[in-house]
Amino acid sequence: MRCKGAPSAVLLALSIQLCHCDTIVKEGVPNATIVVREAAYQADPYVPSREMGAPDAKIKLAAIELQTYLEKITGAKVPLVSDAKPLQGVRVLVGPSKAADAVRGLKIPAGLTSERKEEGHVILGRGSVLVLAGNDEGPFHGTHYAVADFLRRQGVRWILPGDFGEVVPRRGTVEFQDGTFTDKPGFRLRTWWMNQTPEMHRTEALWKLRNKMQVADAGVVGIPGDSSLRNFLPDPELAKTRPELFGKKPDGTTEPHMPNLSNPEAAMMVAEKVVAEIRKQEAAGRKPHSLGFAPDDGRPMDHTPETMEKLNQGFTDMLGRAGVPTEVSTSEEWFHFVNQVAAHVSAVYPDFILTTNGYANRALPPEGMTLHPNLGIMAAFIWADTTKPVTSPRSWQGQVQGGQLKRWTELNPRVFLYEYNLTMLVTGLTPVPQVRKTAANYALYRKWGLMGFLNESRQPYMEEGIATRYMRAQLMWNPDLDLSSVLGDYYEKWYGPAAKPALAFWSAIEDALIESPMLGHEDRILPFVYTPALLDALERHAAEAEKLAGEEPYRAHVRIDRLTLEHLKAYMAYKAAEFDGRWGDAAAHLSAMIDRRMDLNKISPFLAMPPARQAPELYHSGDFYWGVLPRRDYFEKLHRMTSGAEGRLVSMAPREALFKLDEGSVGQSLRWHEPGMDRSSWRRLDTTRPFYLQGHLSPEGIPYTGNMWYVFELDVPSGFSGKPIRLHSPFVITQAWIWVNGQYAGHRKYMDAYFSPAPIDVDVARLVRPGKNTVAVWVDTGTNPADAAEGFLGRLFLYSPNDPAQTLPVK
Repeated sequence: MRCKGAPSAVLLALSIQLCHCDTIVKEGVPNATIVVREAAYQADPYVPSREMGAPDAKIKLAAIELQTYLEKITGAKVPLVSDAKPLQGVRVLVGPSKAADAVRGLKIPAGLTSERKEEGHVILGRGSVLVLAGNDEGPFHGTHYAVADFLRRQGVRWILPGDFGEVVPRRGTVEFQDGTFTDKPGFRLRTWWMNQTPEMHRTEALWKLRNKMQVADAGVVGIPGDSSLRNFLPDPELAKTRPELFGKKPDGTTEPHMPNLSNPEAAMMVAEKVVAEIRKQEAAGRKPHSLGFAPDDGRPMDHTPETMEKLNQGFTDMLGRAGVPTEVSTSEEWFHFVNQVAAHVSAVYPDFILTTNGYANRALPPEGMTLHPNLGIMAAFIWADTTKPVTSPRSWQGQVQGGQLKRWTELNPRVFLYEYNLTMLVTGLTPVPQVRKTAANYALYRKWGLMGFLNESRQPYMEEGIATRYMRAQLMWNPDLDLSSVLGDYYEKWYGPAAKPALAFWSAIEDALIESPMLGHEDRILPFVYTPALLDALERHAAEAEKLAGEEPYRAHVRIDRLTLEHLKAYMAYKAAEFDGRWGDAAAHLSAMIDRRMDLNKISPFLAMPPARQAPELYHSGDFYWGVLPRRDYFEKLHRMTSGAEGRLVSMAPREALFKLDEGSVGQSLRWHEPGMDRSSWRRLDTTRPFYLQGHLSPEGIPYTGNMWYVFELDVPSGFSGKPIRLHSPFVITQAWIWVNGQYAGHRKYMDAYFSPAPIDVDVARLVRPGKNTVAVWVDTGTNPADAAEGFLGRLFLYSPNDPAQTLPVK
């Protein structure tokens, strides 16, 4: 027997046996009662937050959710009652209760151990009873997930946080069928965090529950936050009386925030403080099962001679530069130390789990050691390619990340990933969808045994695209889902008649990212991914979607894509102006980007927040590093310094310069900077495109690293004789030495490739002369190909400041 209007394909996919129907609401009139246990009925509903909440409060919230959405669907408010009194008729039992206990054969997931593998929920229909229940202990929200699953079968979708993001069908009747469906997550830890206003956090937290994510990371596993090790270090006063307990800085002085990693007593003292913290939590009535600790952010090290000589193996990971002592991998000494701490703690608490992070200079899995069985690892690959799957043949960085993560899962059964969903560490908030990448990676991670995710995200959904956020939530629960089916459902529900061109719009961007040879995680790569052909295709898809959208809400949903495209066009116009040396135009296009963000914010604050200059609003906007405001300030300054207001442009170098690699670093000694040098064999290269895109990538896509030379010819008008003159270029990555007319002009010190801007700005008034001038720049990319250092990435020019003391900004 099949119920009228039942979504049979979905039900069959969930293995529900169809044999009987009953009605919760019939033609707009309630025909059932929602039932919870008495304690839940009396409880205040759980307010989604970083606190885990009591089971009864969670059940109450789940019941209210069911009541609310049944009313949104049908217009009927189904009564919510306690099971304290016997009930007849059609009943929807929400959460474990006496009434649920009486249902023959019902088994609700339960339990809470240190491993947190007991999560799950059940939907059972039998006769006039429907049970929606799950494990609500500790961090679990099983009953809420059961309710969410049932509502999804009625056609409800939560695409974007807030009312605007809901898809709720309207009909007068809601039924259920006989059958049993049970489910549990593919990953034990499923959450992300970002800087949000309190109101936005609460709204998104509820959205997470509706999409079967977790709100709180606490309670699943201990999180090793940066600098949390400081809470367990030997007492600070001992740094003076017993310095041997603490690490050493490179100069041999005591490092009070790092233990001596080769001193067993230091490990014992840290373990004693961990045990004291566990006992403190027990005394407060809590049941601690896991705790995390990690050293400071950056590249913390212990330079104690014994640590470096006996434990450090001299490996260099992707984050470090070969040959730089302060950038070597410290995995071996760190996990040697952590193993000792775990051994001491487990002797007192045999089931207690300690976690630490494999991050920065500890991301490389250690060699030659076995990790303690009570450890957990939070892997965090900050250098990772954010645009492609870890199996992509076009991403050697991704393959390295995948290899390292797989090795971590071989070393430890509790590895969870701190995934960077920022898409770009430095960003213009242009679209970087990641649906296919996420689907490919998550299915593979489950096979490897990954515990789950605590991801770092950025507030504006406009950057990843709504589909990426929504699909990431679905894949965290079930990484083996049918991507085509679920993604198709998303586009059909969200875009209606405009689904096909909307899918083509976002797929075109993701195809370009996956197929591009560009790797990295700063937006400086993106102008070379967003090609003119791509922009033309996006315009066609957006226009077609606008034509087909028809009525609301589809028109509003299509408008989001239109504004995203207009924001992208403004971004590309700003980059074109920057590369042409039209600084005032670049600043104007950046202002246009701000306008489009404000338009998106009016639709939903989750799409974009207004750019801001100071925290915490700065972080809500996603503009916390080299965002639109500092970029606009910078190019407005360049405009003033070259247009007459604060200075004048003397000469702009052509986009192309003579170029030659210096693989043996011989150019300085052979005087390649001399004006009369024979450069007939040198090639010409566009200085506004990464040098490696112009013939210097290996077949595997690895960019050349090392030294190279750029030589420019600039004409100086005679009217600037005796005037202050400076040489400037906005981006030269990562280090540079400058000669003018064969004379040394100065050095721009090494700057990590993600620093923005990365200018050279030197006084050359004594070196230039009227007429032709030769400027030679020796550039060093650094030794790390993961930095994807571009060399020159912008125009070189001479300017004359009105006030000799005033110069263009240099970090």
